[in-house]
Order: sequence, then C-alpha cells, then structure tokens
Amino acid sequence: MSNKVHAGAGPWLAVISVAFWGMLPVVSKGLLDVVDAYTLNFYRFVVATILLSFYLYLKGQPAVLVRLQPRQYLLLIAAVIGLLVNHLMFMDALNYIPAGASQMIIQLGPIALLLLSVFFLREPFTLPQWLGVLTFSAGLLLFFNDRLPEIFSASSEYAFGILYMTVAALIWIFYGMGQKLLTGKVVPVFLLLCCYSVGVLVLLPVADVKAILSFNPIQLWLLAGSCFTSLLAYICFGESLVRWEASKSSALLAFIPLVALCYENIFALILPQYVTAEQLNWISFVGAALVVGGCLAVTRKNSKTAK
Repeated sequence: MSNKVHAGAGPWLAVISVAFWGMLPVVSKGLLDVVDAYTLNFYRFVVATILLSFYLYLKGQPAVLVRLQPRQYLLLIAAVIGLLVNHLMFMDALNYIPAGASQMIIQLGPIALLLLSVFFLREPFTLPQWLGVLTFSAGLLLFFNDRLPEIFSASSEYAFGILYMTVAALIWIFYGMGQKLLTGKVVPVFLLLCCYSVGVLVLLPVADVKAILSFNPIQLWLLAGSCFTSLLAYICFGESLVRWEASKSSALLAFIPLVALCYENIFALILPQYVTAEQLNWISFVGAALVVGGCLAVTRKNSKTAK
C-alpha cells in the first residue's frame, strides 16, 4: 500500500515542479526594477545553499557515490560553472525580455543537449524526435513572428535579450552533459549545492546585501517566490523520477513555457505595477503550442529503445 502511495505521488510531484519552474521568471522579473540580477541571485543562492544542505542531511545519502577520477572532477567543475553562469545570465537577460519569452528560448538547452548526446555519445535519436526538433524550431519562429525583423537586425534591447538568453540556454549544456556523465557517481542535488554555495562566494562582493531592507511586503513575497520556486522544482522533479517513469516526468517539462505564459498574464492582472504581460497575436500562441509539441516529441523515447 505504501509503495502505491509513493508511486501515485510521482505525477503530482512532476506537475508541481513544472508549476514552480514556470513561475520563477515571472516573480523574478517583478523584482528586477528594484534590485539587480546579481543581488537577486545572491539571495536565491543563500536560501538554496541552506535548504539543500538540510535536504541532503535528511536524506542521509553520500554526496559522492564512488571515488572520482581526475577527469570526473573536471566534469564536476564544468557542470558547476555551467549551471552557475546559466543562472546568472538567465536572471540578467530578464532585464531585456518578458518572462514568457524567456522560457521559450531556454528550452534550447535540453534540446541541444540531446543533439550533442546523439553526435558525441552515440545515443539513439528517432525520426519522430528529428521532426520534433523541426517543430520546435518552427514554433520559436512563429512565437516571435512579429519581432523577427527586430531580432535579426539586432536593433533593440529585446533582440539583445533574445541573444543573451540563447547563450544562457546553451551554456546550460555544460551542466546537463556533466550531470549525464556523472550519473551514478555524484548525487544530482550535490551538483546544485556546489553551484549555489560557489555562487554565494562569487556574488558576495558585488551584491547589494542590504537591499532587502527596503523591500515592501509585495516585493518580499516576490523574493520568496524567486528563492524557493526553482529549488523546490528541482527537488520535486528529482523525487518524481524516483516514483514515476523518467520519460513521463521529463515529458511534462515541455509544458513549462505555456505555464510561464499563464503566470505572466495572471500576475499582470494581480500585480500590474510589477509584472507586464507581452502582447501576443494568435500566431504566437500557435508557435507556443508547437514549441511544447516539439519538446514533447524530442524528449519522448522510442518504445523499442525504452524496452
């Protein structure tokens, strides 16, 4: 009975992780008018370091499962630096583009990781998955349809933000590939803890630590959301993998862009002084649906391979 209860929690944990990840850019962008990206990340990293340390302690699980070779230490360092830079660039890029658009672009990271795994790790990639890549690419073009001339001419802050977020997404590959190659050797949560603790030390000299003292109650709630959403999303998603099929948990992540768009519009209605929703035409919504459909196709494993 207990096992069934735990198994039944898997889908809900995956859904919760998607809800949290979709909320992160929305609540974070609501703060970037009163605090810079480095200070916001500093607060996030401090909270994450404390809670992840406590989480690992409660799990009673060794952080490093086997003795690492020198090459694997380099992978660990590359993964930590990749995730840290990704976090810093992601938050800074939100100064230039809306939260919903950011989650469309950031999906490039996992898809690029899968493609690299095909070429360098010789992992299988089916025809439906290749069609998924094309669908995802077409979806991005349609989502930004009315901004394409502006983006390709690189003539605005919005265009810079798109490029900035694209680089952030691609840098995430260092973390994704490192985690993939260290599977079974290093606990994934330990990689996060390393990233956040190093981030605290790196950002301490440049962060305006006292900025929080001038926050009003709404800004404090937004800060709490920014600090807890991604951390709880990682934890919930990791726990869902233990209780549910990994392919199904991963497939749900494709819906993060749509969830982010929903949050952006809801928060724009509730807190218009902090969050502004991007005005999208019907072609953009079709593009968003194609982005999600493409991600689903790419992350879905061939049934023969799964067996």
